[in-house]
Amino acid sequence: MNKVMIVDDEPLVREFLKLHFSQNHLDWEVADEAMDGQEAWEKLQEQRVDLVITDIKMPVVDGMELCRRLSQIDHPPIVLILSGFDEFSMAQGAIRYGVHSYMLKPMVKDDLIETINQITDQLERKSREELAFLAMKNISKDSQSQVVKQFLKALVSDSSVEIKALYPLVFRLKVQLIETEGMIMVLDLHEDQLAMKGIPFSDKSIFRFILNQFASELSEESGGMGFVFLDEEQNTCVLMTGEDKNHIKQKCQLLYEKISSVMLTNTGVTVSGALGSYESELFQLQASYQIASRNLHYRLFLDGPTLFDELTLLNEQPRLNALELTMSSIQFALLDHNEIVYSMAINQYVDKMEAFSVSSVLKFGIYLIRRLAKGMNEHRGEVLERAYRHLQKNFQQSNVEWTSESTLILFRETLGFFTSGRNEEPNPVNEQDIVSRVKAYIYAHYSEPLSLALLAEKLGISSGYLSQIFHKTVQESYIKFLTRVRMDQAAKLLKAVPPEKVYDVSDKVGYVSVKHFSHVFKQHYNMPPGEFQEKYMSAQRGN
Repeated sequence: MNKVMIVDDEPLVREFLKLHFSQNHLDWEVADEAMDGQEAWEKLQEQRVDLVITDIKMPVVDGMELCRRLSQIDHPPIVLILSGFDEFSMAQGAIRYGVHSYMLKPMVKDDLIETINQITDQLERKSREELAFLAMKNISKDSQSQVVKQFLKALVSDSSVEIKALYPLVFRLKVQLIETEGMIMVLDLHEDQLAMKGIPFSDKSIFRFILNQFASELSEESGGMGFVFLDEEQNTCVLMTGEDKNHIKQKCQLLYEKISSVMLTNTGVTVSGALGSYESELFQLQASYQIASRNLHYRLFLDGPTLFDELTLLNEQPRLNALELTMSSIQFALLDHNEIVYSMAINQYVDKMEAFSVSSVLKFGIYLIRRLAKGMNEHRGEVLERAYRHLQKNFQQSNVEWTSESTLILFRETLGFFTSGRNEEPNPVNEQDIVSRVKAYIYAHYSEPLSLALLAEKLGISSGYLSQIFHKTVQESYIKFLTRVRMDQAAKLLKAVPPEKVYDVSDKVGYVSVKHFSHVFKQHYNMPPGEFQEKYMSAQRGN
């Protein structure tokens, strides 16, 4: 049952309010009463109440001073001020102490009922949130860590079902995944070295597990440097956050060097890594991951372990673009069973190789079969293993001299293990209607955990297709639109009377971290939310 304390120097007012609660609010108990602010303050040191209803003008300690004192304690009660007409300006001034609302005397019964009902609803929501938070805190740290890792895997893989299931849990745990900006770093083994060592395809997962374990341990030893998780390909990924881009990049470089050194010492296998883009929104991390995954392909052209950054590889971009275009031609030719195009595409693929060392041929061969395997729906693992074994067997023959001709023969033989077949993207009939429904859902649910994958699932289409048509129709990305809606609502809440606290506004517009909310708000309005609120209130007082 909720408890209220009534503070007023007029006995008739106190009696009226006690009678009102007993007749109209059976879920409330009048726990105590006081004649002035000092008496109320002393009693509140001994007991906890959910609501304080107080007059403004009282002897000894007035209502304003009582509000000020209450605003400075941990977990203060909700405060409702009663005031006469000539005290109205004073009551308005009390909003800076977090007062919920104020009512003019004489009180109107219906208005009082509505106000208490609103406060009751607010307390019930708060109670449910606290219970949910306590339940989540009781989960072991290992379990919480697994939830976060699985969520990040789903996020970068664009798995709408898992995102929908896991994001509310992460939200409840109050895990701050991004401070101001974040970036995905992807790490992977040099598979050509494993192949040359004769490591079976099925045993590569062991080495990937070792890499992930070392990365997790080194991250923890460095003070929790990044969130380490696995993607769908079992590559080790790290979500690295920080105050600015240079800080994030330095942390990535430091962690990569530690991981690379430990892996080489313990397994004899080197590791390369790649950095994605810097993002300030959680659901943009998939874009960072996609860029990092692509940047990792630059190891095809360079020997030795390297941490690749797109900005440092501008000269190699045309070469990778051409290679990927040729790879697409091979995939389409296989699907269409077009032997002429297929033959030409394989020749072009081999032409992209500048050297025919054992390492280079193996790297290009492994890249080829992995790309083709991604397009398979059935027997993917079986076909990939057979193709890998065929590649590996050819390098165990020491008498083979690798040239463009011998490499071409090997790749043609290897491609024979693959068959075509993939599901086509559905063709929705009304793009405008889809976008309208998405916008309507965002307006209604902007305060909740939202993702492009979740919205796409509700509409029965892929998130990639939804992203494409949304950007084409609205002329801005889904995440920019969602951010704009949230920032518009945040500004309205900050302008409200009584004004909302910044941390409450952050929560109400869907942000786990106040720091992250403040960073995004400052980017949007060129000032922190606190300054924005103060400027607006100053302008209102001036009027």
